Amino acid sequence: MTGLDRVLEKHQRVIKENYLCPQGQGFSYYAVSNLRGGVGKSSIAFNLAYEMSRKSAALLADVCPQCNFTELLLGDFRPKVNIYDALRPTILGSAFGDQPKDLSYRVSSYCDAFKGGAGNGAFVIGGNPELFAFPSLLYQQLNTAYSQQNKTAVGKLLRGMHTILEGEREITKASKVLIDTSPFYAGGTHLAWCAVEALIVPVRVDEHSLESLELLFRQLSEPSRDFQMWNERAGGLTTPKIAAIVMTMVGSKSQKEATPDAASRMYIERAIALSEQYAKLFNYPDPTDAFVITDDFHSAGRISGAERIPITELQIRRFHRVEGRRLQVNQSAVRYQKQLRYLASLV
Repeated sequence: MTGLDRVLEKHQRVIKENYLCPQGQGFSYYAVSNLRGGVGKSSIAFNLAYEMSRKSAALLADVCPQCNFTELLLGDFRPKVNIYDALRPTILGSAFGDQPKDLSYRVSSYCDAFKGGAGNGAFVIGGNPELFAFPSLLYQQLNTAYSQQNKTAVGKLLRGMHTILEGEREITKASKVLIDTSPFYAGGTHLAWCAVEALIVPVRVDEHSLESLELLFRQLSEPSRDFQMWNERAGGLTTPKIAAIVMTMVGSKSQKEATPDAASRMYIERAIALSEQYAKLFNYPDPTDAFVITDDFHSAGRISGAERIPITELQIRRFHRVEGRRLQVNQSAVRYQKQLRYLASLV
């Protein structure tokens, strides 16, 4: 049985049998990350955050300067304090402000769909567009510490985001932390990789996304690349494992039930082959166990994003008005819900 066969067989079980992974991977800190925009990253993060919060308290953070994750969770509300307010004194020192406490906001106060569940809810540390300028501040401080041969200072800077999240996690009593990152590596995404134990990588079924996946693998593994170079300069920081590869916007128009179309299968197969070349980066011994297939969510995805409703909460056959168009949640949303619940079971 090929790697593609294994992935498709499990996908069919997810759709037909409501299959879930019996046990998650046991990490506490995750980041949703891909070095390319437009792959459905914030949508995956939003829906995964909802699924995680159903079982236990989840701490969420947005380090992308576009702040899409923040807007999905908090709507038009603009938080008084955000991740940038915490990073500035952490990276630049106390002369640039006091370290703020009580950074996070309870999501259900701003997004009613997050109410209920067996867990203690979700809390989010909002993003800030100022993060666009953050890389220059970070690398100026890193280069200063490195020029002084101060590995401890380099490590403290690189682990600064983890320190912030760790403190907030104690306040919120969160079991898991989920960070939505920028498609640009420098700055916030770099610190997010240093802060987490595992990455969830959305990969759209197209050529550019496969190129970005290879770039991510190389950044994580090659000693000459920036990430590993700074890890070494800090005295040897750990590299996050790949917890999941989420194939997004997969076409489902196939003659065979619960099977992606031929073009999508080709891209999935190539992503598997690439992952097998970098198998040591994965938490699972067999990288195919980390693969999750998610369909193109079509109108359900547009409704979910516009109305800030997790796909699991969408009601079949209900109509919504999005950008002047009347859209209906059709039966295919049930399939999407199964895929997202399976992804959540991996973490």
